[in-house]
Amino acid sequence: MCPACKKPIKWQHLVPIFSWLFLRGKCGYCGKKISSHYLFLEILTGAVYALTFLQFNFIEGVPLQYLFFYLVVFTFLVAIFFYDLLHKQIPDQLSLPAAAIAIIGNLLLGTIAWDNMLIGAAVVGGFFLLQFILSKGKWIGGGDIRLGILAGLLLGWKFGLIALVISYLLGGIYSIYLLSTGKATRKTAVPYGPFLVTAMVIMALYGNQIVEWYSNTFLI
Repeated sequence: MCPACKKPIKWQHLVPIFSWLFLRGKCGYCGKKISSHYLFLEILTGAVYALTFLQFNFIEGVPLQYLFFYLVVFTFLVAIFFYDLLHKQIPDQLSLPAAAIAIIGNLLLGTIAWDNMLIGAAVVGGFFLLQFILSKGKWIGGGDIRLGILAGLLLGWKFGLIALVISYLLGGIYSIYLLSTGKATRKTAVPYGPFLVTAMVIMALYGNQIVEWYSNTFLI
């Protein structure tokens, strides 16, 4: 229903992307503005689903359960991305179920061994826990620790560490952009979750290619 007028939304107003554009970002009943973040959420979700299908394409012989597993996990990650971006919080209602799915999926599919997952959770989650302790909760929140644990469980410790590096590179680039354009100061709080989520999706989809490219380029 529309949060403003409380009227049930028609099915034709619920078509991802197209309905928002057709309605020009307004409720079809009361004309109240609908936030553009809904449009971006739908675009990003569709893009992530498309990339996941291309990477785990059952038409080319990849078992269907791989595609299903990553689509479910990525759905939680996209939700975390936008929730943290909008509210600067990572709710346990999203991160904990995703962690459970990561454990069960990796064990059933045999993608990552249980000890690799445990080490990954300890290493990546411990990295954020250390920051939390040193800053007394000023640098990061508890949600970031649990997101780090999720990263380790989903990716294992090697890919988890690479995702950590990528996330800080992305965060640094974005922070430099904000500072250089005057849109933020050094005291402005920037949510970290979206950067780690982005890095997690990148490593889950293209981790092997990234490691191979790095080895061939810099370790020859």
